[in-house]
Amino acid sequence: MDRVIYTALTGLSARARESLVTANNLANAQVPGFRRDVVAQEGRYMAARAAVDGAWAARAQVGSPSLATPQQPGKIAATGRELDIALSARHWLAVQGPMVGGQLSEAYTRRGDLVVNAAGVLANGDGRVLVSASGAPISVPPGAEPVIGRDGTVSVQGPDGPQILGRLKLVDGSSIKSRDKAGDGLFLPQEPLQPDPEARVESGALESANLTAAEALVQLVEEQRGFELNARLIKLATEMDEQGARLMGLNS
Repeated sequence: MDRVIYTALTGLSARARESLVTANNLANAQVPGFRRDVVAQEGRYMAARAAVDGAWAARAQVGSPSLATPQQPGKIAATGRELDIALSARHWLAVQGPMVGGQLSEAYTRRGDLVVNAAGVLANGDGRVLVSASGAPISVPPGAEPVIGRDGTVSVQGPDGPQILGRLKLVDGSSIKSRDKAGDGLFLPQEPLQPDPEARVESGALESANLTAAEALVQLVEEQRGFELNARLIKLATEMDEQGARLMGLNS
């Protein structure tokens, strides 16, 4: 009977982790360019040698050992805002990441709702400063309205014509893996990626998250039902164990 309880208990743990992941997906369903996570479920058997008689006891374990991040892009929707950009399917935008080993790292995102922050440099909607192809932030003159070209070139209209401020660092994200995803939704490969001269952006449009709130809500309900089912299985196994103990007491 303890094997049934063990299987149900590990199932409870796996369902709880699923619910946390789905809740995080739901919380970010309206974030442009967000990539959802899914839990890689698996069932496996664990063999343990009994210390007394040397017999083998197999216990089925339900596991949720790893996360995966589907790479399907979200839907592109026109916004009409000049500083909103949508990237082509395999390309990512470089931003300043967290401090690693005392140095500022480089991270990658598909969030393209750009703004000029209080320091006068380009950043995206979650405050991450964008970096140019040379690795430096892109400064915008006070009062100027930047325009972003198809190749990621950032320019403003000066007295003598267009003035180029820099070019967004756009990289080929084909090598980005699920394990590179950080807790804040950024992707942090071990080595910085090189700019891709073939990358293109579409101004006046944004990519949505690659999930919908309705989809995440349905998944959350299913996971809660699975959690309740495992909890009922533990209760049932406990009752059966108690009944068996009472029967053995009567026979003795």
